Amino acid sequence: MAFPDATDRPSRTILTGEGGRGASRFKHVIECADGRYRRLVPDELDQLQGFPRGWTDTGMSDGNRAFCMGNALVVGIPHRIGKAICEIQQD
Repeated sequence: MAFPDATDRPSRTILTGEGGRGASRFKHVIECADGRYRRLVPDELDQLQGFPRGWTDTGMSDGNRAFCMGNALVVGIPHRIGKAICEIQQD
């Protein structure tokens, strides 16, 4: 697993343990322009899963927001697969 995570390639899977304060290698870490490292914030996790920015911003903690995205499915890919199946069935 690359460290830090590449921002020019597809992302690794988001896991439910993405949030929280403790360090863990399965959390996404990116390198900033100034050379520092940081974890992805909940809005970025929302977008990575195909949801609009702020999708999980309902007043819960950042850790709970990250947990929700770890349990979520990437919505765009199954949607496109379903559309393609429908098109094939209509032909």
